Amino acid sequence: MSRPKDKNEFRAEMAETFIHVLEEKGLEWKKEWRGLGGAAPQNGITKANYRGCNAFWLSLVAMMKGYSDPRWVTMLQIMDKDGKYHPKQKWHLKKGSKTTYVEYWYPYDLAEQKALTWDQYKACLKDGRDEKEFKLSTRYTAVFNACDVEGMPKQDIIINPDISQDKLITKLSEAMGVEILPDGGDQAYYSPSQDKIHLPTPESFISEYAYNSTALHELSHSTGHPSRLNRPQGAFFGTNQYAYEELVAEMCSCFMSAELQMEMSAAHIDNHKAYVQSWIQAISEKPDTLVRAIKDAQDAANYMDYQAGLITEKEYEKLRGSVVEMKQKERSLER
Repeated sequence: MSRPKDKNEFRAEMAETFIHVLEEKGLEWKKEWRGLGGAAPQNGITKANYRGCNAFWLSLVAMMKGYSDPRWVTMLQIMDKDGKYHPKQKWHLKKGSKTTYVEYWYPYDLAEQKALTWDQYKACLKDGRDEKEFKLSTRYTAVFNACDVEGMPKQDIIINPDISQDKLITKLSEAMGVEILPDGGDQAYYSPSQDKIHLPTPESFISEYAYNSTALHELSHSTGHPSRLNRPQGAFFGTNQYAYEELVAEMCSCFMSAELQMEMSAAHIDNHKAYVQSWIQAISEKPDTLVRAIKDAQDAANYMDYQAGLITEKEYEKLRGSVVEMKQKERSLER
């Protein structure tokens, strides 16, 4: 992938790649999402997890190339001429390694003609400056996977060992106030009107793992209730809105599975293969559909992380504010 010229080119490339994965693997991409590494994509120096579109994109690239390490670094971090990032270690990029790019959004001060941090931008607004004095800009930074960097020490991946799957489902159900009833017969679904989840009996599943992964998917749907994140709910099967909500739930469970040993069950995948063609058509016609779904899914995953006690209220409010702010800024930019 060459450096994107703008957000439209970046999103078109991401959408085209995802469509290729869907056409090749159907919904089997869910099983390969976490890859061999098992953790969310993160910067190999700062340890900060990528989120939203960047997390989705880097996970797609890792899936396609078979990377077993979730860490990504820039060329500046690899070379480290001043010994700032990895002193006493010599890192070298393997010959023939291909770069990919991550997207950074930042405020630009039109009067001062300089880029700002988000904290600087907020400080300017508090000081009385008008939003019209700034614009939202993007830059694209090249990154390389740790698998392509010689000399980079291996990393032990630890995935939330203190929270088991069954305890997570129970905690989410109680904290979110969404009852899970074992009366679904041969169906698993979330009812927006009742704000309840209906599942087959636990013994109907081939394993406890399969039961929990299905429950997680339906809990992802329940984040859209008006009392929570207020996404459009209740659309009929076969409509674009119905398919979109399924895509959001699939991605939300992907983001959650990056922190827990969870993935969708084979039975659930078989029941949802009909959505793939709807997703492909919608994303092909408008790549921004994928970007919007990623943002809604990240918002839902943040909410579930908070309800499960995986992040603090302060951390959630910061993440929630970032997602809402980005949506608002992008809308204002595109008007």
